[in-house]
Amino acid sequence: MLMHPAIIVGLGGAIGSIARWGLYELIPSDSTTEIPWNTVSINLLGAFLLGIIMAISNIYLINPDITLFIAMGILGGFTTMSTFGFETFYLFDTNKTYSAIIYILLNLLAPFTAWFGWKATHSFIA
Repeated sequence: MLMHPAIIVGLGGAIGSIARWGLYELIPSDSTTEIPWNTVSINLLGAFLLGIIMAISNIYLINPDITLFIAMGILGGFTTMSTFGFETFYLFDTNKTYSAIIYILLNLLAPFTAWFGWKATHSFIA
């Protein structure tokens, strides 16, 4: 180990956070719906990529520091529970309960998206 794990995760997190901001700016907000689709898209993409990274790491026995950097660092910074929480609170606070519930359910798809990425990668590589 050349670097402390906290530094590895922190550097990856900085990259992931900048990537999240960039993609958030690129994905247009849809004014016809109250659901923050840019955050949903980022969280689902991040979960899918996590599944791929974990499968590749498992199949090829990637260095744990590299997996830590990408999975917990970059993808941890890329996906966001804080934005999800803030936007959910905002929807409830502005009496958009139906949209808040749909938004929560959409974000609950993330673990399944990660599993799908993992399975697809295993099927493709193995």
